[in-house]
Amino acid sequence: MTELLEGAVEVRADARGAPLALRTASGWQGVREVVNRWRVETDWWRTPVCRDYLRCLLAGDECVEVFRDATTGTWHWSRRYD
Repeated sequence: MTELLEGAVEVRADARGAPLALRTASGWQGVREVVNRWRVETDWWRTPVCRDYLRCLLAGDECVEVFRDATTGTWHWSRRYD
């Protein structure tokens, strides 16, 4: 089962921009592994959307999905997996 999430997330990233840790409700959790990544580019004829999505396995065995808005550089929650 998945839970849809929303809102900004604080991310600690390395020099290449890869996430090292995410701030969750229980504090900072390290990213153990990025298990999948993909880019979404759509609506180029209106307000363009360009996002880099990452599915991350956190140190506490939690699996979450976040995205980085390529236009603004901000990180946002997308969903959490059971």
